[in-house]
Amino acid sequence: PRRLWDLLSNRVVSLDVCARVIDGVYIPMAPESGFWAITHSWTEDMERWMTPINSYQWPVPLPRGITLDQIRWEAMKLGARYCWLDVLCLRQRMMEVGSDGVEVEGDEKAKRLGEWLIDIPTIGNIYRQAIGVIRYFNGLGRQFE
Repeated sequence: PRRLWDLLSNRVVSLDVCARVIDGVYIPMAPESGFWAITHSWTEDMERWMTPINSYQWPVPLPRGITLDQIRWEAMKLGARYCWLDVLCLRQRMMEVGSDGVEVEGDEKAKRLGEWLIDIPTIGNIYRQAIGVIRYFNGLGRQFE
């Protein structure tokens, strides 16, 4: 992965902060500093939030009523230090309202598409490299019912 969520400092960090990469292979500094991955289903009631966790770089879509603090707490209870969560670690669409009142994608589109060209096809590797995977079947942060 390009970025990870450091749960202790509660911010998104570059991969090189928490690991070494040798010949393109992710090598954790120590077993306890490996990362977890969080997977979730997308829901109809996603709302977009700006957050200091990713330095306000892009809006983070979350289901209504769910906060990143709730997800962070659950991951930390499982022993995670670093997590990969797509909405935080993959650059998301940055929508702006144009002069005509129509929502359009902002200036960050080229940067996002460049990253997605590499990052989206390799998501499966992220889940394989993770030391654990947290799954939310009813939407991010929601209990399974």
